[in-house]
Amino acid sequence: MSNTEALQWAAKADDSLARNEILTDDEIIRKVTAEDDNDDGFSPVNPVKIYHSEAVAALNTSLQWAEEQNFQVHEIMLPKRLRDRAIELKIGTTAQNIIIDFLGH
Repeated sequence: MSNTEALQWAAKADDSLARNEILTDDEIIRKVTAEDDNDDGFSPVNPVKIYHSEAVAALNTSLQWAEEQNFQVHEIMLPKRLRDRAIELKIGTTAQNIIIDFLGH
């Protein structure tokens, strides 16, 4: 690295330091703790209940689109497994509701 390049790099580093806030260890801890308390980054995207039948329909549509786009088999396997699992859950929920209705609870 030439002297000119070194001076340019040092000037950029100085500019970067001037823009950044210098904090003590305690101040860093307080800022991080405050950010954790106000963290909205992990809020549910859709708090509305999605029913198994809706998931099956959406996955069927996705699979149809993927097949029309000539996706490879290994790319389609995960959505198929998710769809099959959603169908199992749907069947299990339906069977449980029928038993509960039969018993009169």
